[in-house]
Amino acid sequence: RDEPGNDDKHFKRPTDVAWLPDGTFFVSDGYVNTRVVKFDKNGKFLKAWGTPGTGPGQFNTPHSITTDRNRRVYVSDRANNRIQVFDENGKFLDVWPNIRQAYTIRVSADNFLWAFSGPLDKLLKYDLNGKLLYAWGTHSTTPGLFWAVHEFSADSDGNLYTAEVFGGRP
Repeated sequence: RDEPGNDDKHFKRPTDVAWLPDGTFFVSDGYVNTRVVKFDKNGKFLKAWGTPGTGPGQFNTPHSITTDRNRRVYVSDRANNRIQVFDENGKFLDVWPNIRQAYTIRVSADNFLWAFSGPLDKLLKYDLNGKLLYAWGTHSTTPGLFWAVHEFSADSDGNLYTAEVFGGRP
């Protein structure tokens, strides 16, 4: 526990979990081990990828992770200000640069990637090719505005829920 390492027993401050429909799941082991770890539906370690750095497949705080219906894995490489895209086995596919510290990312049921930029305090909507389509929000503790959202979700009616780190409100 709490020791760095690159196997199935050593996690050091993991940051997020994402699932595929068959139960396969991925963990962004972000702050120290700087990697993504893949497990089967029974929790069996399958593989890990990523090293510290700025190149393709390298990370500086993989902070959030999500998947799409084509089994692609999107990783918020927060301190490198980008999102990296991989196939489910860790093969690098693409990088979306210039995304200011995406604290959390999610692919919606209608196939868009949503990201929350901490420094901008904005919710960002992208198509799955990395094109920015929409940005909303600004910094404030006023109702309807944001301060360091670290997680978000929507209910079946489309209502948005956020969890703020500094605003102290859900």
